[in-house]
Amino acid sequence: MALLWGLSFKKERIRLPQSKRSIYLRRKTKDTETFKEIFITSLYHMRLPMQPKTIVDAGANVGLASLFFHLKYPKAAIVALEIEAQNAACVRKNTAGIATIEVLEKALYNRESFFKIEDPYNASNSFQIKEVSGAEPYDIASITLDTLMAERGWETIDVLKIDIEGAEKELFESHYENWLPKTKVIMIETHDRMIPKCSYTVMETINRYDFILYTTTEGTLIYFNTALVDLTGF
Repeated sequence: MALLWGLSFKKERIRLPQSKRSIYLRRKTKDTETFKEIFITSLYHMRLPMQPKTIVDAGANVGLASLFFHLKYPKAAIVALEIEAQNAACVRKNTAGIATIEVLEKALYNRESFFKIEDPYNASNSFQIKEVSGAEPYDIASITLDTLMAERGWETIDVLKIDIEGAEKELFESHYENWLPKTKVIMIETHDRMIPKCSYTVMETINRYDFILYTTTEGTLIYFNTALVDLTGF
């Protein structure tokens, strides 16, 4: 009740009862809306066929999904990727003191490149990237999932959460042959309203491998890789 009261009065600091942590939500942003999606309507709260040890939160925004995953899977190593500097600062603030969460100001992409950050919707949760040449000024560099896995010695990505405002189209267009079959669970929101044929590209590529669309939650598609997870009796 106190949590809902705090949200209704747009308090900037919300006490999360299940963790005894405070979450910081900025006024006049989409932070409260994001909080409700993750902690009230439970966007990512679902039973999984395994206990994840490695999680990538691509499009971490202010870190609420990363914090949710940490509370649910406290032993998992989590990499939170966020492109916008103020959002990334909030990720660090909301996950402060949690050694298993690593925050990277990087764009998830299918190759190493450089980008300008755009805010076409004037919102705090829908920043997009526009690729530029290496000779042009840029705001952010990218990281690939292959690099992310190699640098950390991960053999698999157990949960890959993707909410990257249309960049998922490029991510699933090419250079997925190594990391995709090593991913156990994908939780992805596609953005056809921003970039045409995002969902088509994502689904066409995923369907080349042993994934099944297990369920959907509030517009997020949940895929299980049946080559890596045992669904017998699940």
